[in-house]
Amino acid sequence: MRTSVRAGRAAAFVGAVAGLIGLGLTGPAMATSDSASWNLAGGDKWQVNAWHCGTYVNACNWTSSTKLLGSNPATAQTITNRAELQAHGVSASLTISKNPEATLTMKSKSLGEVKWTNTRAWIADNSGQMKPNYSTVYVSTRSCGSGKVNASITVSEKCVEAGAF
Repeated sequence: MRTSVRAGRAAAFVGAVAGLIGLGLTGPAMATSDSASWNLAGGDKWQVNAWHCGTYVNACNWTSSTKLLGSNPATAQTITNRAELQAHGVSASLTISKNPEATLTMKSKSLGEVKWTNTRAWIADNSGQMKPNYSTVYVSTRSCGSGKVNASITVSEKCVEAGAF
């Protein structure tokens, strides 16, 4: 009898996990991300990336980056990444942590902007944690990159979005 109770519990657990997987409600391995690249004169590529956790209980890690990929030139004069982090839902709000060198501007109680400009570098990246309140239904990350590669190549802001925005 004890074996059948254990087997029943194991089957219920497996069924519950399968149901969560089917609904997309599994752990951090199920992240949300987006990435895009644009060709630049001279053969380099400009890449913008956004990533955040797929599910969370109290907090959600996030990352955004802007990259100059190639060697013509290998570094940009300036390269900027601007991330918009948003909590969605009725009365949704969030707090945001970020890298020390970046600036954080809260545009509203549910939307924050983190920005960092790097000089003579190939990358500007941001990361941190979002802590949405109880009424948040989901979060989203929008990553935008811009910069000045050299005297003849300036990149206007290009964006990607992870999660519905």
